[in-house]
Amino acid sequence: MSSIARGASDVLGGFGAWRMWWMLAKNDVVRRYRRSRLGQLWLTLSMAVMIFGMGAVYSSLFGSSLADYMPHLGTGLVLWGLISSAINESCSSFTENESIIRQISLPRFTYLMRTLARNLLVFVHNLVILPVVYLVTGSPVDWCILLFFPGLLLVLANLAWIGYLLAILSARFRDIPQIVQSIVQVAFFVSPVVFKPSQLRVDHPVLILNPFASMLNVMSAPLLGQMPSLISYLFLLVLLVFGWLLSLAFAGKFSHRVVYWL
Repeated sequence: MSSIARGASDVLGGFGAWRMWWMLAKNDVVRRYRRSRLGQLWLTLSMAVMIFGMGAVYSSLFGSSLADYMPHLGTGLVLWGLISSAINESCSSFTENESIIRQISLPRFTYLMRTLARNLLVFVHNLVILPVVYLVTGSPVDWCILLFFPGLLLVLANLAWIGYLLAILSARFRDIPQIVQSIVQVAFFVSPVVFKPSQLRVDHPVLILNPFASMLNVMSAPLLGQMPSLISYLFLLVLLVFGWLLSLAFAGKFSHRVVYWL
């Protein structure tokens, strides 16, 4: 059996164990705020404070009205929270499940799905802020919003292969999580989260060659009543194909060694 076939078998097995990773993901979110009076509401409140606080400051710095700038910032911060936390936490998908991996034989992809599902739940909590932001600022919402869902699926599919690759590498090399965190932090400042894409020229490398910019575009543009860029879709589709081929080949060759690296 080829490495890609072995990796694909592990991924399919991970999807098949959906009851396991879904239960663990929900427990992670509940356990994080156990004994708190507000519980998971803290997720939404902390993000709301960040959006309105940064919006008041950065709108004046960029010389833009609050009604024009706030929807972009709020959407960008919520979406970036999903992307950045999924990538950063994927690095510890195997190490944080060390006790389970040593005792139970499950597909390795199961543990990555636990991480992604947990971050998706947090994302849904934060997503409820955006209708409030759009209502307060009078931001229009039209049929383009339907394109958000295929954009979200495309981004999640890319985050899955990135996370799978990073999880295996991080189990072997414990410096990888710190390196990834630094890269993601730099990516925040060079991606259109705080600043608007319209503030740069259309063919600027930050928008064309930055995969994070494409991820943000296919999700944020529909929410803001705009059509996503076709280039962003093509970029992410090409990344999806080549990324999964690389990740499956790598996982097929090395994922079975993870238990010895923990």
